[in-house]
Amino acid sequence: MSLPIVSVSPEELVRELESRLRADRPSALAFDADGTLWSGDVGDDVFRFAVEHGRLREAARAEIEHQARSRGFECFADVNATAKQLFDAYLAGRYPEREICELMTWCFAGHTLPEMADLVREALAAARHAQRLNEELRPILDFARKSELRTIVVSASPRATVELAASAWGFAAEDIAAATPRIVAGVIAPAMAGPLPYGACKCVAGRALLGTAHWLGAFGDNVFDLEMLLEAELGVAVRPKPALRARLAEIPGVRLLDANFQSS
Repeated sequence: MSLPIVSVSPEELVRELESRLRADRPSALAFDADGTLWSGDVGDDVFRFAVEHGRLREAARAEIEHQARSRGFECFADVNATAKQLFDAYLAGRYPEREICELMTWCFAGHTLPEMADLVREALAAARHAQRLNEELRPILDFARKSELRTIVVSASPRATVELAASAWGFAAEDIAAATPRIVAGVIAPAMAGPLPYGACKCVAGRALLGTAHWLGAFGDNVFDLEMLLEAELGVAVRPKPALRARLAEIPGVRLLDANFQSS
């Protein structure tokens, strides 16, 4: 059965969120990152910048080549070229999205955390990240902070990248769940430290941050944010991609945030 899609302005959504606040415990809002807090994908931005400038290191070669060979792809003398081939295969639908998210997290093996932070800063500046914030979220975030709501980010992009990108919206590192590589003696290793916050795992990661707080709202743009949107009391689609938009008419209660907002 097709349901009407309820589109709301930022101001209308703030009023609805305010009306749903709980008196018995703190409330919180959770946000996807890429496509939701900003346009584009910062994980892609940093990865593309890195391979174009030859920034991947030999420490990542063995695992990148394993990924390539196990799926029948060629390996090149330049590890950056092999990694780019896998990304291009993902764009063509020949390499899984979950796996490319993981690869774009651990492919920076050999970088120290300060080196990774410098690389992210350079890549996001080149991608003009600060000019890509989705301004329709500003009234919602202003309301949340004025009301002392916990605000968190749950993303499948790499932690170092999301931490810097989300700081433009005022999120602190302790309020972020993201794809995290294994760290050995301060250096990134070619492996994941834990499950990727993707699909249903976004709910697990979000709840780990929120504890017993009232999960008032969740915001996302893609179909793999759907479980998180349904986990919250109020799910909000932000500039939804076609796969999510196609599902909105099946889901009662999810709001569509009007993107026609200009900050003053």
